[in-house]
Amino acid sequence: MLLSEGNFATSRAYIDRNWVDGGISVKDYKLTSYSESSGDQGMAIPGFVDLQVNGHGGIDLLKAKDVSDIRTISRSLFNYGVSAYLPTLITGPIANHLRVISLIEQVRKEPFPGEAIIIGTHLEGPFISPIKPGVHPVEHILEPDIKLLGEFIRVGKISQVTIAPELAKAVDAIKFLTDSGVVVSLGHSDADTKQANDGFNAGAVTVTHLWNAMRKKTENQPGLAQVALEREDVIIQLIVDGVHLDKQLVIDSIKQCANRFIVTVDAVSAAGLGDGKFQLGEVEIEVKNNRALRSDGTLAGGVSTLTNSLSLMWEYGISLEDGLDSITSRPADLMGRSDLGRLSLGSPAQIWSF
Repeated sequence: MLLSEGNFATSRAYIDRNWVDGGISVKDYKLTSYSESSGDQGMAIPGFVDLQVNGHGGIDLLKAKDVSDIRTISRSLFNYGVSAYLPTLITGPIANHLRVISLIEQVRKEPFPGEAIIIGTHLEGPFISPIKPGVHPVEHILEPDIKLLGEFIRVGKISQVTIAPELAKAVDAIKFLTDSGVVVSLGHSDADTKQANDGFNAGAVTVTHLWNAMRKKTENQPGLAQVALEREDVIIQLIVDGVHLDKQLVIDSIKQCANRFIVTVDAVSAAGLGDGKFQLGEVEIEVKNNRALRSDGTLAGGVSTLTNSLSLMWEYGISLEDGLDSITSRPADLMGRSDLGRLSLGSPAQIWSF
């Protein structure tokens, strides 16, 4: 949880991506000072930056009725240490996407204290492969359409769009989005090596949840994941929750891409709420034992937290600094927001122990 007010006797603080021994003081959710006097209350770290949030606190984004539902998500994330995020829309009816983007935009322009701020919207659908849809409803998948993309951009700030590069007109759409200042991520894709490279060469700079909803490591023909890992100009986004990817695959992938990885949990409305039935867009999902599944057994997003991801990375042997950067400064930098994801005077702070 991000701190609201008080003096905290932390052992050290990750100030501007460097460890400084001592405690911190916070007022109105902002770091006001730090001292050399340390204690045993844990470590002070920045607020997390999450680039893939489908819902939280029992609210599914695509089912949001009004601005208050969006604010519920923002408050819930804040309580789990997230200071900034991208509301993420999976594939669904376009009219509903436009409606929800409009709601998101109202909250983005007027953040309240105690809420995670909204950077912009992430369109994870509908421009994805029907061969690798994951839990996205196939009937609403579309070919990339520059006119429609322009309409999305007119309604609200679109910060990231996931596209399958093998689709017709995908390359043109990637160029259009890049020219419009939107981060393009390749994902939900059955792309081969050439198609993946074409997408990155057109301007895509990152990949959505590596290994999930794309060709697996065991398949005969390499695809998007392998290309993304090999290209030093590509930022890797992957889910670290102990469910979506096994431990060794996470370790091997992070080792290969060094310091260019970003971690998400692909949070859905059920995140943090325990077992039960919930919605993800038009899809009913059930959570059992920390796994969110569609009725056919398909993984349907995540119910973990970035705090848990940080603990898992530490358990996997990934350095604390690398783990922290992957959920704070790196996602902020990818979004062009160097003012976020760093612990400095005036920024949100939280305490973490392991």
